[in-house]
Amino acid sequence: MRAPRKIMIAATTFLAAVSVAAPPASANARAETTTPYEYRGYHGLNHTKMISIFPATSADLRPVTFSIGLQKSTERYAMFWDNKPGPDWTMEVELRGSAAYQKRFDQVTANGYQPTVVTATGSGPNTVFTAIYEKKTGKFIARHGIGIPEFLLANTDANRNGYIPVSVNLYGTASSPRVAAVWAANPSGVSWHFTLSDSASEYQRIFNINVKRGYRPSAITVTPDGKGYLTIWRKDTIGAWYAFHGMSAAQYQARFDEMTAKGLYPTWIDMENGVYAAIFTRR
Repeated sequence: MRAPRKIMIAATTFLAAVSVAAPPASANARAETTTPYEYRGYHGLNHTKMISIFPATSADLRPVTFSIGLQKSTERYAMFWDNKPGPDWTMEVELRGSAAYQKRFDQVTANGYQPTVVTATGSGPNTVFTAIYEKKTGKFIARHGIGIPEFLLANTDANRNGYIPVSVNLYGTASSPRVAAVWAANPSGVSWHFTLSDSASEYQRIFNINVKRGYRPSAITVTPDGKGYLTIWRKDTIGAWYAFHGMSAAQYQARFDEMTAKGLYPTWIDMENGVYAAIFTRR
């Protein structure tokens, strides 16, 4: 039996490089297979198109990753769905403002759900949040609206108390970035840390160092100006994976086509200022 699911659309208004490492591409990165594994991917969607795909997509698939970011001051959405089994889930889409997000967060988590992906864009009262929640047990910590120094302290406390980041997102402005993050219990004691780079070249250098040391990126979030990256690194084994950064929408489409042809699928997508970063793994 398929787990029940619910998507809450909180707002109806619409404000108008290679890490490891292109044919013309449309904004819709949808792909389907005839095998038992089914999936759909989208990027570059505006509000209207994003809302329109939910009824059919959520009927048979579940969200894996979701991103909202600004491209030329316009909100754009990227997401990936598949039919891999999982717990009951719900989504809260387009919550405008921190207070609205916090209110729904309190209501949803009170019913036994935990956030697994939180994404946001914009600043101040115009910040827009979307979150994926799953019904599961275990402890977790969630923060939003914090600056980088506060995020550093939160990570120190989380690590000390046996938690690991499962979602991180940057929003706000280039001069005043804000962080939304979720930490879950880390009973296996997986080693992890985060890095913040100011440029694609610095990120690539950091990437090379961490991979050589046995770490992999589990989350890559683009800074509000599209120039830098905040990355979560963890030292565990998941099989084949690829990570890409500094991509345009067309370059992301090309990577999507390349990776899915190899049997790897996006488990993380982020975009800000028109710059994409993504992680592809086996599903």
